[in-house]
Amino acid sequence: MSVFRSSTIAMIALTLLCALPTVSWADGDDQQPARRDNSVNILLRKELAVLRLSSKTTSTPCVNALKKLHTTQNLLKENEDDYQNPDLAIVEDVLESDFEVASERCAVDVRAICQDHKSSKEILKACAKIDTLPIDTLPEESD
Repeated sequence: MSVFRSSTIAMIALTLLCALPTVSWADGDDQQPARRDNSVNILLRKELAVLRLSSKTTSTPCVNALKKLHTTQNLLKENEDDYQNPDLAIVEDVLESDFEVASERCAVDVRAICQDHKSSKEILKACAKIDTLPIDTLPEESD
């Protein structure tokens, strides 16, 4: 296994562990945080599950988007105790945007893997969980 592939798998695993729903504290109510929409986070986790199962190399745009996502996650984590900081809301918005960009960049790789007729049953099952992929583009499982 190449070094690039190993580091990509490690990065993907870290993203899966860190892809928790984001919470916004800057909405004025210091007692109850507002829950943000985490549908993009869920989609990215599903996409990363496919990438992790595949032996194909992840593209540079996907890897770069995941790196940027990790940087923003770390910045947010470093400042999570300072929930009255007005800049925290901006970092949370950037994080949400980074999740969207990572999902878009990695979706290209995922789509190629899911449309490959040589993909394993395990990969096809993971692909079927991604509701943004049209079902008619997925190859049928062969026994």
